[in-house]
Amino acid sequence: MDKLTSRAFEKMQKREHLLRSMREQMALGRMKREVFRSKSLEVIERYQLTDDEQRAYDRHAEMTRQRKQS
Repeated sequence: MDKLTSRAFEKMQKREHLLRSMREQMALGRMKREVFRSKSLEVIERYQLTDDEQRAYDRHAEMTRQRKQS
């Protein structure tokens, strides 16, 4: 896996971890829905993939799919 693909995976994992944690906080009543919405938008924007990272991730996903089908 090249450096760009690795960075894309790291960003996606961090984003999903933060969103999952915030969802749990909201479910436990520790965070209001409005706060969750604003913070989740900030997290999504902060960890958004660049065009190059998205292409690298898509290319990796396609290669993985092809290997599984063979």
